[in-house]
Amino acid sequence: MAMQTDVRSAHTSGAQTNLELVAGRVRLKSVIITGGATAGMAQFLDAASGNILLELDTGANSNMTNVILPGEGILFPAGIFYTSVATTPLGITVCYG
Repeated sequence: MAMQTDVRSAHTSGAQTNLELVAGRVRLKSVIITGGATAGMAQFLDAASGNILLELDTGANSNMTNVILPGEGILFPAGIFYTSVATTPLGITVCYG
């Protein structure tokens, strides 16, 4: 029988550098991004200035995109850290468990 975990969320505005979104060992399940004025990028790291475990391009629009990660998601052993690159998205929400 598979173990069930509660899913939670954290939100931030788009312009951030090495922001700790979630502390502790978690699995990233999905990312909801609202694009900015021009194309940019969102990076999710395993520590401040750490390894990039997920990198998503963001569109040049104000549309919201939901990226659902397959399987059990991506394991972040010490928390989820977020950095925006180039033009920042308007907002980022991560769902984790």
